[in-house]
Amino acid sequence: MLDYYAAHGVKDTSLRTLAAGIGTSQRMLNYHFGSREAVLAAIIDAVAGAQADHIHTLFADEPDVFVAAQRNWQATADGAYRYGALWFELAAHAMRGEVYADDLAEVMVAAQLRAFSAVYERYTTIDHASDLARLTLAVGQGLLFQLLIDHDRPGADAAVAEFTEMVRRALPSRTGQHEPD
Repeated sequence: MLDYYAAHGVKDTSLRTLAAGIGTSQRMLNYHFGSREAVLAAIIDAVAGAQADHIHTLFADEPDVFVAAQRNWQATADGAYRYGALWFELAAHAMRGEVYADDLAEVMVAAQLRAFSAVYERYTTIDHASDLARLTLAVGQGLLFQLLIDHDRPGADAAVAEFTEMVRRALPSRTGQHEPD
């Protein structure tokens, strides 16, 4: 299902159209999910649900926060080519107040803010960490949005590198890193 929606978008795809597209029956989709809205809720979980866990694990496993940040960007940007348009389409559904997209506020924003805040709290105050987390998420999502439109990966990568240096300068002594020469 996820690959079908990634390739075709959500639009007004019916369960019948989805079933034909993925090689099953509408009856099976109804049995397992009950409704189109439940299918879309499952898609939201699949697309966005693991992102905060990925952030937490990546930053827990890598002692250099800036190396972890670079790896996070690379993985996120690589995944955006496959699932990014679906991510932003579902975000628009949440913005329009679609009931099945209510969880997006949690999985697209709140969970990721908590994950980034936890990283930054190791190096700065809770309030500053919260501000940096929101800025990090906004910069990342904005660059992904642009990347999906203009396909300028080198430009997006350069912008991420610049943002990383801005954060590095804001936290050099707390992260154990030295200011660039």
